[in-house]
Amino acid sequence: MLYRKKRGSLKPHNSSIILNLKPILALRNIPHPSAFLIKIGINTTAVNKMLKGEAVQLNFRQLTILCTHLNCTPNDLFETRDMTLPPGHSLEVLAPKPEVMSLTDFARSKTVAQMNELLTRAENS
Repeated sequence: MLYRKKRGSLKPHNSSIILNLKPILALRNIPHPSAFLIKIGINTTAVNKMLKGEAVQLNFRQLTILCTHLNCTPNDLFETRDMTLPPGHSLEVLAPKPEVMSLTDFARSKTVAQMNELLTRAENS
């Protein structure tokens, strides 16, 4: 008898479109991503794979849960990797996003003089 594999052989390092939750979780100031994702209804195995960057599949139930609870669109959750696209291609919206720095980290990276200069500029604008 011939058996088929349940899932394909796609591995995370072979995928050109990847799930990248870290920027959106950081932007939403979620301190414990694993606990948050489990609480909203994603199973532990899927959570671990998602946060490690090993997820190669995402079902519509999980996608709906993520978008609903993170107040985002699917485009906010995915990025492209190692993919050459022609100019103007629709997948360009999935290009890697710059790392999000928290306000606390931003403030810590500045000297008192730099912070005072920023405050002065803000007051004058």
